[in-house]
Amino acid sequence: MGRFVRRQTAFVIGLLATCVLVVTACQLSAPVATSISPSHTPTLFYTPTLTPFFAPTLSPPPTQTLPPATSTPVVHAIQPGDTLLSLASKYGVPMAAIQLQNGMGESIVLYAGDVLVIPPASGWEEASRFWVVHVVKEDETLAEIAGVYGLQVEELLAVNPLADPGELGSGDQLVLPLEVPAVEYLPKLTSTPVPSHTPTLIPSTSIASTAPTLPPVVLPASVADWPRETARLINEVRAAHGLPPYTYNETLARAAQVHADDCIARGWCSHTGSDGSDVKARIIRAGYAPSSWAECWAQSRDPNHAVEMWMDEEPPSDPHVRTLLSTWVTEIGVGVAQTSWGYYFIADFGRP
Repeated sequence: MGRFVRRQTAFVIGLLATCVLVVTACQLSAPVATSISPSHTPTLFYTPTLTPFFAPTLSPPPTQTLPPATSTPVVHAIQPGDTLLSLASKYGVPMAAIQLQNGMGESIVLYAGDVLVIPPASGWEEASRFWVVHVVKEDETLAEIAGVYGLQVEELLAVNPLADPGELGSGDQLVLPLEVPAVEYLPKLTSTPVPSHTPTLIPSTSIASTAPTLPPVVLPASVADWPRETARLINEVRAAHGLPPYTYNETLARAAQVHADDCIARGWCSHTGSDGSDVKARIIRAGYAPSSWAECWAQSRDPNHAVEMWMDEEPPSDPHVRTLLSTWVTEIGVGVAQTSWGYYFIADFGRP
C-alpha cells in the first residue's frame, strides 16, 4: 500500500511537471511568434503596393503640363543664320503667317537683333511651310498671279476670302498656297547674266590685262565685315527659297573691291569699269577662271538695304533677284567702298 501511494504520488508530481513545462513552452513561444510576425508581414505588404503606385504616377505629369510650342504667340529674337523658312519650320507655321503677323508684306529678309511675333499654328494646320505673301501690283489680276505661280484661281480663293475677286487693289496682300519654294516659278536664267541696262563696252582687245592702278580704299573698322555680311544676307534669302548657300571666294572679292574702288575714283558706278572692262574681264584678270559669271551693284546705306534693293524687283525685269537666287553660279565675293552718300556694294558671282 505504501509503495502504491508513493507511485501514485510520483505519477502526480510527474504529471504536474509536464504541465508546467508545456505552459512554459507556450509562454516562451508566444513572444517569438509575435516578434517574427510584424517584421515579416509588412515586408510582403509594402513592396508590391508602393512599386506599382509610384511608377505610373510620377512619369506622366511633365508631358501633360507642357503646352504645344505654338499654341500661343511666341516672341522670337532673330539670330544670325535665322531665315524665314527656318523659323516657319521651327514653329510649325507657313512663312505667310509670320509675314502677316509682323507686317512684312512680301519681304523675306530678316535682320539679326530684330524681334518677330510667331503666331499660333492653329488655323494653319493644312498649310505648307512655303506659303508666302504676294503683294498685288498695279493692274494685276487673280488669273495672272495664279498663272505665274502655277496655281488655279480656285486655290487662291480658297485661302484668300475676297469680297470681289475681280477688284484687286494695288497693295492688297494675297497668300500663295505653294508646295515648293517660290523661286521655282521665277523665269530661268540662261548661262549669260541679264544686265539691268546694256552698257556700251570697249572691244576686249583694248581692255588692259591688269586692273587700273588705284590707291587702296580702307574701310572703317565698323564696316570692315560688310562684304561677308552682305554675302551672309544673300545666303539667308537663298535659304528661305530652299537654295544652297553661295561659297565666299576671295578672288571674286578682290575683283569686286577693285571695281568698287574704281567707281569711287571716277565718281560714279556701273557694270562697266573706267577702262571699259566688264565683269568677266575683271574677274579673269583677278585670277578667277569662270564658266559662268554675274554681277550686282548698288549704292546703299548698309548691307541689309543693298540686299533689299536687289530683291525689290518684279518679273520679268528682275535680273538681280534671279542672280541672287541663281543655280548656275556657285560662288560670291563682295567689295564695298564709301561714297559721298552711303556705300557702293559690288557683288561678283561665278562658277569655276
